[in-house]
Amino acid sequence: AELPASAMQGGAGAVRRLLELGLPIDAVDAQGCTALLRAAGGGHRAAVDLLLARGADSALAAHSGATALSAAVSMRHLDIVERLLRAGAPLEQRLPGELTVLMVACALGLTDVAARLLAAGADVHAQDAQGRTAIHCAAMYGFGARDRTRLVALLDTLLLAGAEPDQPAAGATPLLLLLGARAEPGTTADEDVLIAALDLLLDHEARLDAQDPRGFGPLHLAALHGLLRVVQRLLRAGADPDLRDTLNRTPRDIAVMRGFVDIAAEFVPVTPDGEVSRARFLRDRS
Repeated sequence: AELPASAMQGGAGAVRRLLELGLPIDAVDAQGCTALLRAAGGGHRAAVDLLLARGADSALAAHSGATALSAAVSMRHLDIVERLLRAGAPLEQRLPGELTVLMVACALGLTDVAARLLAAGADVHAQDAQGRTAIHCAAMYGFGARDRTRLVALLDTLLLAGAEPDQPAAGATPLLLLLGARAEPGTTADEDVLIAALDLLLDHEARLDAQDPRGFGPLHLAALHGLLRVVQRLLRAGADPDLRDTLNRTPRDIAVMRGFVDIAAEFVPVTPDGEVSRARFLRDRS
């Protein structure tokens, strides 16, 4: 394991001396990691260059399933990603769960890395073991994202590459995942970010009548997570406030259940003068 250990420390000189002593270039440590994988994950460009020049195998995976390319992507080392791609590192080599490196980049919100992988020929339609594609991973990242520009750029990059905005995976479309279909109630989200990404998906004709396995549509999810402005945006876009889930609950029912009175009021009929009937709202709520 001396060679992977030296590569992990970034010592290109030490790696060179060990190779000259005859240590096998693709030797692995206790975790099954090669020197190339360790150097790539550590961001050690000189060691990566040396190992690739000496013929290190970029396709070898650790016991965890990680590869040199996935390690570089996960650690956000774009220059090393570039170097590995030029050396022919396999783009579609599957990671645990049948993930691809493009999915990993999207799940981490790495727009520049995703764009480079796509330019190198990564398959935007590839699916993991649950049927998710890169845009599903990007949408799940989006629910907790705080950088509006990054998220919109990531989704736009994928959509321009041909990603399907309405393809369901495990019963949830990208729009539903963006609105927290896989998130626990109470998870914080930035509504400015969500609305910007929502508008982009709607521009690509994402369907507002999509429902997840619970029957939750976009309004159900926005109500579940207490996203008042998202609810208002969805209603303006034409989302159905009377859509019912598998337990026959409307979005308003979900808002009442979660105690979001202001959101529930968005679904209450208005009086002739345009004001919400509070008496009716309180009666219905009780």
